[in-house]
Amino acid sequence: MNLSLHVGVYFYDGGCGILEENEIFNHKYSGIQIRSGSNPCIRRNKIWGGQNGGVLVYNGGLGLLEENEIFDNAMAGVWIKTESNPVLRRNKIHDGREGGVCVFNYGKGVLENNDIFRNALTGVLISTASFPVLKSNRIFDGGAAGIEITNSAGGVLEENEVFNNRFDGICLATGVEPQLSNNKVHGNRREVEKAIDSCRCLFQVSGNTCYPMHDFYRCTTCGTSDGYAICVSCVKGCHAGHEVKFVRRDRFFCDCGAGSSGVLCKLISENCWSVASSSRTQTAVRVASGGQTETPAHEERGNQALCVS
Repeated sequence: MNLSLHVGVYFYDGGCGILEENEIFNHKYSGIQIRSGSNPCIRRNKIWGGQNGGVLVYNGGLGLLEENEIFDNAMAGVWIKTESNPVLRRNKIHDGREGGVCVFNYGKGVLENNDIFRNALTGVLISTASFPVLKSNRIFDGGAAGIEITNSAGGVLEENEVFNNRFDGICLATGVEPQLSNNKVHGNRREVEKAIDSCRCLFQVSGNTCYPMHDFYRCTTCGTSDGYAICVSCVKGCHAGHEVKFVRRDRFFCDCGAGSSGVLCKLISENCWSVASSSRTQTAVRVASGGQTETPAHEERGNQALCVS
């Protein structure tokens, strides 16, 4: 079904219906859009090649998506936004050019028994006060984290298996408190933590195309703006002796490594900061609040276990 340059199938203003065993592909926007109380049944379709996602559910959209194959879409395989509450069950959401499922702006939804895999970025990203339920999904082989929760979002994560993703399995930003129970998180490659452990700038891991979750800081000595983020490796390697403020744990790429300040990152140019391995956990920075010394890296990881591998 390639009938439109924009959207393949559009449900709106309480629309219903059954969409079954179609191939919906190569649309300028999404393959399927569901909004404003619409509640269709979408079953056993192939949905691919959308330039703004495979399926977009927004503005209070509902719907049942069951046993579909959703793949090779830009942005996200499935978007759930703006107080929408669909049910996704037994779908295969894979090989997306960016994320697998993105839940934003007070999105809800139930994701159950889906396989979400080989997406270029995060398998399931939950943000901006969204609160979905994820149960018994398999989320694996992703190009970033398995599940990330940020920006005052939450959710219920129960009996999911999250494995072999490039970063950690489940990553939680500062201040988020999802309900977690009986998830199996194993075999994730932890490339962010490995980069920090080997004193590499996180920009070497992410480039400017993805946003790994870790602690980020701002250097007040350098006068960087609130939006300027530096990773803990650059705090120690490029901003040693500066007044540095911990901002929060969240998704970001390192502006120091990206060269946004106009100063060449020492870690990008030298690959490692010159600190003996025996002293890597010792303070190299004064933290802006009260001049207290920075918590050693190994203690900080123990006290703030917000990523599960």
